Order: sequence, then structure tokens, then C-alpha cells
Amino acid sequence: MNDQIVKAMLKEPFSEERSAKIEERYQENRKLLKENNDSMHIQFEITRFIENYYNELKEYEKRKIRRDSNRGRQTGKDPSRENVLELTINGEIPFNEDHPFYRDEKFFNELLSYYQQIEDYETCNKLLNKRKKKS
Repeated sequence: MNDQIVKAMLKEPFSEERSAKIEERYQENRKLLKENNDSMHIQFEITRFIENYYNELKEYEKRKIRRDSNRGRQTGKDPSRENVLELTINGEIPFNEDHPFYRDEKFFNELLSYYQQIEDYETCNKLLNKRKKKS
């Protein structure tokens, strides 16, 4: 849009007013360029942070789920659907034909959704392959 405005200004007859408008537009473009560079720098730093700490964040999430799951068992709760999901994610209950919710479509989708959220696509693929073998 700025480019079109400048092109239109350049078609105007030469005058001090036109030069002032072009200079004003030039300053606006410099400001936008600086904002864009700052935004790209922030995006780069966020990406770098995620790349550096992704595995640690993933491990923290797994430890938290294990801790929460252990608390549930210590209080003597019956294993609810949510607890079974946590135990399955922790690997304490293997997701196979003996799993209590193996044929439960909603449970399967929750489990798959969890692994998609943490971007563990290898496990997603394994789950989908198990589902294909079942059918």
C-alpha cells in the first residue's frame, strides 16, 4: 500500500510539498521496517527458546503427570477414566487389547489428542497403526 502511495506521489509535479510528503512516507516506512525487524527478532528468540528447552518441558510435563497420577493412587481413588488416561500416558498401563478402554473411541481420541498436543508424533503414529491392525 505504501509503495502505491509513493508511486502516486512521484507522478505529482515536483514541489516542496511533494518532497515533504515523500520524506514523511519514507520515515513511516523506516518505522515499519524497524518494527518488523524487532518482531522477527522476538520470533527468532521464542523459536530458539522452544528448540533449546522443548525436551525439558516435555520431561517436566511427564513428571507432573506421574506425580499427579501417584497422588491419585495414594488417596485410594478408584481408577477413573482420567486416571487411566494418565497411567496410559505414563506407560504404567500399556495400550493394547487388554487395556480397559482399548475399544473406546472417545478414550482413543483423548489419548491421541494428548500426544498431538505435546507433538509426540511417533507415538501418535504407533497408536494409529494399532488402530488399523484392530480393524
